[in-house]
Amino acid sequence: MPAKAPLTLLLVACLAVTAGCSFFATNPDSLSSSYEYSVGIDANETLENVTVRVPLPMQDGSSAVDADEIAPNGTLETQFDSSRMGTNRTATGAFSASVVDTEYGPMLELTAEQFTVETRYFRYVEEDGLGRQEEISESEYDPDDPDHAKRDRRTVSTTVVLDATYPIETRDPVGTSPTLYGEGVTRELTECTVPYRDEAACFGYDAPAYLSYETSDDAQVDATISAYGTNEWFTGGWTGNSYQDRVRVSATGPQDGWVTATGHTETGIGNYPSPEP
Repeated sequence: MPAKAPLTLLLVACLAVTAGCSFFATNPDSLSSSYEYSVGIDANETLENVTVRVPLPMQDGSSAVDADEIAPNGTLETQFDSSRMGTNRTATGAFSASVVDTEYGPMLELTAEQFTVETRYFRYVEEDGLGRQEEISESEYDPDDPDHAKRDRRTVSTTVVLDATYPIETRDPVGTSPTLYGEGVTRELTECTVPYRDEAACFGYDAPAYLSYETSDDAQVDATISAYGTNEWFTGGWTGNSYQDRVRVSATGPQDGWVTATGHTETGIGNYPSPEP
């Protein structure tokens, strides 16, 4: 009987190895790719006669996102608009939106006769174990009350997510996968802000954007635009790889023309190689 023990242990070990190999095999049905485009505008004072042009994700010289995907019916119906918060606010589009051709390629143009920013006051209320915020008047607001809050900025943003044919190029996406400005800007190698694996590379660039509006000299306007591409699969758990391209625009006071914003591209993020389809 004892002589059979080594054979039994060998069989158990073989089964464990076989089961492990099966468990960590990539599930072919899990292979997927997608693109994401986001744009957000933030201001702390009202803007008049507004025209803003910001980059779109470009591939082969054309926008990878259609105007009706960003703005159904030509209106930017925002997924988040801080002006809606409070019981007396209505959910309305902040901008008319379209895709226009510029010297820097197709861009998203946002226009409005007025982008209204109002200071709003809130207090935290708890009823039946549930908390919520309700709008209050300025006279009711107490800056020393931790349950009171003041918002003097307005933020409007939206995100579009599109499925893509697997796999997309994430280690060298410029010119192959949708990136902001495509190959229309000069990207220079720079240090990554977050430590990544050896495949990662980061680039900085000057990003042109168009701002035109009337406002006070102290008004602050910020915009964030991003394009993101990812491959995902399941191999004993969900994993994948990706790239992201971001532009940040910041301006003070009235504007009337092109400005230079800051662009940053991060490539080769995650695990490689991508499994074969």
